[in-house]
Amino acid sequence: MTSPQFTTGTTVPTAARPDAGFTIVELMVTVAVIAIIAGFTFGNMNTASYKLRTAARTLKANMQKARLLAVKENCPVYLDFDFNDDSTLDRGYTLWRDINGNGAYDDATTDNNGDGVTNADDEELVETVTIQDTIGYGHVAAADGGPAPIGASFDDGVTYGSDQVRFSPSGTSSSGFIYVHIPQNDEAGTHAVGTNNIGRVRSAYKATGTDPDDWR
Repeated sequence: MTSPQFTTGTTVPTAARPDAGFTIVELMVTVAVIAIIAGFTFGNMNTASYKLRTAARTLKANMQKARLLAVKENCPVYLDFDFNDDSTLDRGYTLWRDINGNGAYDDATTDNNGDGVTNADDEELVETVTIQDTIGYGHVAAADGGPAPIGASFDDGVTYGSDQVRFSPSGTSSSGFIYVHIPQNDEAGTHAVGTNNIGRVRSAYKATGTDPDDWR
C-alpha cells in the first residue's frame, strides 16, 4: 500500500474578496470626477442667468406663501414692493398680513387682533426679502431684443396697483406681473412672476433676442 504524498511550500490561490476596498488609482479617479462636477456646478451657480432665475423662483415661492397664509389666517396678506409708500420700488419686497383689515401695516404696538393686549401676536410683518444689487425690476429693452409685456404694459416693473399684491382670505388677487432682469447683462433675459384674477401664481421667461411675445 502506497502512502499518500503531500506537497509542502505551495499556496492555493483564493478568489478576490467581493468586499475589497478601493485602490489608490480608483480613489484618485473618483476624487477627480467629483472635483470636475463640483467645479461645473459652482460655475453655473455664479452665472447671471442662474442668479436671476433663482430670484424669480424665490419671488414665485413667496407669492404662493402669501396666498396660503391669507387663506390659513383668514386675513388679507400683502407682498409689498413699496413698503414705505414713497413711490419708489424697494430693493426687494415685504410680506405682511393685514390682521385688523385696515389696509395698512401696523406693528405690534397696536392691538391689531382686538384681544385687548399688545404682544407678538399683533405683529403684521411676516418677512422682508432683499434681492441682489445686480437684479432690478423691469425688462430688457425692445431695441436690445427684449420682450413685449404680457399684459397692457410693464409700468415700473410691477404692474399691480400701489406696487403691492394683495391676497384675500379666499386666496384671490388682482391680476398682474412683476418683471425682473439684470440691467448690466441683457443675455440673462427677462423673468415675469404674477397672478391671475383668481390668485393663481404663474411665471414666465423670455430669452433675449427671440420673438417679443415668445414667453415660456
